[in-house]
Amino acid sequence: MHNHISFRYSSMVFSILLLAGCSSTPDNAKTTEYRFLDSTRSFITLNDSRRNGAVVDKGYFYPKSAFSFSYRYCAKSPSHANQDIVEYQALAKRVCDANNGQLIHQESGTWCVSNANTVAEYPLFSARISSTELWADLCLDGPFVTLKVIENTNAPLGKWYDAAQVLGYQPYTRYRKLILVDTNQGALYLVTKEPASAELWNDESRYIYTNIGQIVCLYNQPEGSGLGYTYRGTVQSVSNGRVKVLATTKLKGDIRTAPALERLEWHREAYINAAANAWFVCG
Repeated sequence: MHNHISFRYSSMVFSILLLAGCSSTPDNAKTTEYRFLDSTRSFITLNDSRRNGAVVDKGYFYPKSAFSFSYRYCAKSPSHANQDIVEYQALAKRVCDANNGQLIHQESGTWCVSNANTVAEYPLFSARISSTELWADLCLDGPFVTLKVIENTNAPLGKWYDAAQVLGYQPYTRYRKLILVDTNQGALYLVTKEPASAELWNDESRYIYTNIGQIVCLYNQPEGSGLGYTYRGTVQSVSNGRVKVLATTKLKGDIRTAPALERLEWHREAYINAAANAWFVCG
C-alpha cells in the first residue's frame, strides 16, 4: 500500500511517495520506508525546467543498472539553480530523518544510513546534486544541474548491501574515515572525485578485463580542476587486475553526465594503466 507525506519548501508543498518494506538481515539491516528515488521524481516534476531535463549516465552493467539514477536539467538562472540545490539537500535530509536514518559523508558522497557508526550500520540511499555554468552555449539562462540517487529498488537486502559497496558505500569499521561537512553549506557532500576500490569489481569491470580492443573511458579530476577530464581509448592488455589502454582522446568533464562532447588538446596517443574498475565502457 502506498502512502504520502508532504514536505514544504518556501511556498510549495509536494508529496513524497512512501513505500513500505520488510526487514531482514544482514545484521539488523533496515529497509527504506520512504523511498528517496520516488521523492526525487516528485522533485523533478515540480516545474518545467526540471521536467525538460534528461536521464544521463545510464548504467548498462550491474549493479549500476539496478540501483543508480542520474538526471540533468538546465536551470532558469544561477539563483534558481542555487535554490534547487538547497531544496534538494533539505529533501534528502527530511527523507533520511523520516526513515530514522542519519546522513554520513564519505569520499563517494553522502549516504543515509541506519544505526550510523555502529557494527549494525546499513545504507539506505545516497544522494548528490551539483551545478556547473560551463557549456553556457547549451544552457543559455542558467547552469546545468545534475542530481544522482543510489538506492535499493526491490532487491534482497543482502544483495543491495553488497551492491552499495561496489557503488561507493564504505561499511563501518573503527578505521573508517568520514568527511567533515559544513552543514551551513548544505546537508550533502559535494564530491570532488569518485574513488575506485581495486578490490570491488562490477559486471562492467569484468567485461572490460576480458575484452581486449574494447573502447573504454576513464574519468579523472586532478587537484584544482573544476570539471576534470575523460580519457578515451582501446584496451591493449590486462594484468593483475589492471587494464592498459591506448588513449587517443581527451574530453572535457565527465562524459557520462556532460551535455556535449568537447574535445581537448591531447597527445596523439598515450598509454594509461589503471585498475579495471576505474574504466567504463564508452563505445
